[in-house]
Amino acid sequence: VFSIICSLITFNLVLMVDIGDKTKMSSKLLRPIIVPATYNDYPVIQNMARFYVYDLSRYCGFISEDWSMPANGLYECFDFRIYFEDENRWPFLIKVNSELAGFILVDKETKESSSNWNMGEFFVIAKFQNKGISREAAWEVFNKYSGIWEVSVIPENHKGLNFWKRVIGTYTNGKFSCQVKVVDFDKYQPHRHIFTFDTKIFSEN
Repeated sequence: VFSIICSLITFNLVLMVDIGDKTKMSSKLLRPIIVPATYNDYPVIQNMARFYVYDLSRYCGFISEDWSMPANGLYECFDFRIYFEDENRWPFLIKVNSELAGFILVDKETKESSSNWNMGEFFVIAKFQNKGISREAAWEVFNKYSGIWEVSVIPENHKGLNFWKRVIGTYTNGKFSCQVKVVDFDKYQPHRHIFTFDTKIFSEN
């Protein structure tokens, strides 16, 4: 009986190590790339945006009735068509091994005139969250556009706030600012945490 128990323990340990190694290997293979989106991708991003709003509703769902579940059961998001028509806006798809993983929308709608780039929207689907993919995708777009960036986060979005603190903090070695400022596009929650940092400092090193 003792030998049987030992054999079972050994088998389970080997199985756990094997599964652990496979998990590490699979996470290493999950490297995101950002791909410039074309007008044909507009409905794709708009469809993914439903899940974006769903994710945010966990934190922002009680800010106003605008966050309520629609009667037809389908969340709606802002219309992102302008990102495909305005030359000062840049839409991207996030892909992992050719699979859609999310989207990034970059623009110049900054709070301060001294800033160059604004993170309009950033979303990674649940399947690929908490695997380092969001961080890598954000860093890739920061590297792509050199200059002073702004990333704004609604105060209720605690997960997003913690995410950007880590991602921007690591990217800049802590050389960033974060201030709560008033915005003019949200009457129900006019405050935003706005991160500001200069990627030019790091792209040149």
